[in-house]
Amino acid sequence: MSHMTGRDKFTLVLLVLMSIFLFADQRIMSAILPELGAEYGLGRQQLGFIGSAFTLVGAFMSIGFGWFTDRISRKWLLVLVVAVGEIPCFMTGLEIFTPNAASFIILRILTGIGVGGIYPLTFSLIGDYFPEEHRATASAFMGLAWAVGMIGGPAIAGFLSPTLGWRAPFMIAAAPNFPLVILFAFTASEPRRGRAEAALEDLEEYNPRITWKDFKKIFTNRTNLYTFLQGIPGTIPWGVLGYWLIFFLETERHLPKAAATLVFTLMGAGTTIGAVLFAFWGERLYKAKPSRMPIMVGIGILAGTIPVMFAINLPISNPVVYYALAFIAGLLVSTASANVKAILMNVNHPERRGSVFAVFNITDNLGQGFGPAIGGVMMAMTSTVFALNFAALWWIPCGLLFLLIAKTLGADRDALLKDLEARAQHILETT
Repeated sequence: MSHMTGRDKFTLVLLVLMSIFLFADQRIMSAILPELGAEYGLGRQQLGFIGSAFTLVGAFMSIGFGWFTDRISRKWLLVLVVAVGEIPCFMTGLEIFTPNAASFIILRILTGIGVGGIYPLTFSLIGDYFPEEHRATASAFMGLAWAVGMIGGPAIAGFLSPTLGWRAPFMIAAAPNFPLVILFAFTASEPRRGRAEAALEDLEEYNPRITWKDFKKIFTNRTNLYTFLQGIPGTIPWGVLGYWLIFFLETERHLPKAAATLVFTLMGAGTTIGAVLFAFWGERLYKAKPSRMPIMVGIGILAGTIPVMFAINLPISNPVVYYALAFIAGLLVSTASANVKAILMNVNHPERRGSVFAVFNITDNLGQGFGPAIGGVMMAMTSTVFALNFAALWWIPCGLLFLLIAKTLGADRDALLKDLEARAQHILETT
């Protein structure tokens, strides 16, 4: 089995760091919605639509990035993705480029394209760096990076915007990636496709290219289908709560901006810690029996809805209670982010993973993408509390779908291993 070289490890460190700052861009708006509304004269619905446009455009663009991920150099494609994401984000922080709402929206959409592109690229690379039994841990480190980024963006904006203004956080979040992507371009390695597959370890080369026929086969895999489907209900809560939670606590529960931001930050901290803990636990369960991993995920998500509902519906006077509920909720629902990518990597061919994660990125971002708009519309029609309750309840069908994945994961994984072994044998016999 091929092991990671020192250069591979350094490449992964760079991937983690670049992901932190790229994903910091994604949630900055959630901490400065009142300021944006005042600056551009925007209401809740309009602010919601801007947040949705950012995520949805990037998600659908990831299909194109996923196709190219499976066909060309992933290293140089990643350099392009980071540049596309960070240059407009940095420009957003300069008043000359954002004099009105239209210019602000355009720059946010461009940044969203970059965020969408990194998704299929990252997990295609991880699938070739790590063997099957370590992919949950590897995925957890990337999930950790994304969680840190999505916590860090609102934290930067929430704590610094009162003194530096709402534009400065965009520049602070984007700037570190410029030297990082240059370093990546000069030092990164690109692993041979399929090198981490046990069935292919005797081959010197495995270079099939995905075809349209292969792409269609992605949707005949039941584990793929259930995993794609769970992303829609599973991300609606993140789309609504992640975008509107600080606003809700600030305007409805009358917490100071710093305290409201801390609630969001602690929920993200719970998610971050849980992503690592449940990845290690999920890896152990997977080694014992693959179906146990999605069972753990489903139970964790269902349990996580309880503290979220308490936090939304109880008018608590002590913010410390909000802090505790947010942390516990984030910890429990993190079971999905810790393990879902490993599930997909372990049932798909190496040459299909970029496309698989591009499709997954769309379904995993539909709820998150429409969430800000859904929240804004529902708040205008009903109430903020109703909108947040509506969003949180979508974690229930998400958790149930993971229990269905438990029924298909073992068979689909065995079918993949059998096919890879047959391919390897055929290649050895014909060379």
